[in-house]
Amino acid sequence: MTPRRILKWIVKDWWLKLIALLAAIFLWFFAKLELEYTRQIKVPLDFSPLPKEYFVAKKDVDSVLVDVKSKGKHLLRMWWKNRKEPIAGIIMPVSSVNEGTERIRIGPENVNLPAEIRVISLNPYQINLKIQRRVDRKVPIIVLTEGKTSGEFTVHKFKHPPNVHIYGSSEEVKATTQLFTEALNIDSLEGFPDSTVVMERYVAVEIPEELNLFVEPESVLVKFTVEPKAIKEIKDIPIKLEGKSAHRQVILFHDEVDLTLEGPRSLLEDLNPEDVEVTVSVGALDTGHHKVPATFSLEPGITLVKSDPDRFHLKIK
Repeated sequence: MTPRRILKWIVKDWWLKLIALLAAIFLWFFAKLELEYTRQIKVPLDFSPLPKEYFVAKKDVDSVLVDVKSKGKHLLRMWWKNRKEPIAGIIMPVSSVNEGTERIRIGPENVNLPAEIRVISLNPYQINLKIQRRVDRKVPIIVLTEGKTSGEFTVHKFKHPPNVHIYGSSEEVKATTQLFTEALNIDSLEGFPDSTVVMERYVAVEIPEELNLFVEPESVLVKFTVEPKAIKEIKDIPIKLEGKSAHRQVILFHDEVDLTLEGPRSLLEDLNPEDVEVTVSVGALDTGHHKVPATFSLEPGITLVKSDPDRFHLKIK
């Protein structure tokens, strides 16, 4: 048969040949799905039967390798469902355990799989657990931030739940006095030029790796305000002396200061000289002339741009 006749034979009734080919592939695939196969899957441990007053402080493994056997169609269905929702796990028989170290034996009856999937073996089939009575308390939560807003805007008025609930061993719970969140990224945040915007973000609570603690909730909702940034100059703010002794005379050559402040427009609009406290500490100074910096008490969100003067001349005698 010449190449020309072969090509003509292939092209003739090509759609019938394509249907026959697809039908053959389908029958082959269907036949394969009816065969039985053995597969190994990783199944997590489920401790939901454990009474609430206890928790697992330590365990050998987090999951078990399970050899299963079933028809291909059942294994394929299990694989597909596992993509959307993880396998429920191995239901650990811990409903009647006591505090201390326990060795729990597990078998096929503990594996929560569809009835058509047969369990052949588990590795390991014994799990060593350390069970402790749960101790809990509330601890303060501190929200960290990172980044900077765009040059025209500023962020302030952070609000979040003051505490979170932790539980674990009595030693670790008592030793934990506060927790931090992951950093809230405010980099390049922008609002509107003529108004304020209240934003919300969830940030996860971080637990130090060396601690076997659990936290509720695992993340907290943080609300904060983004608004245009403003600059304001406040003049003639009186200076207070701190640490002044009755046995020494302190002469302050500048008893007032002018400040340039930056911050949210709404805060600066209502800010008056009496709302800002400027203090110069003299307690550790010897007699003689000194030029010292001051400390400034400002509302959260307001920062100092410039102080005039920036150092204060005083004499102690």
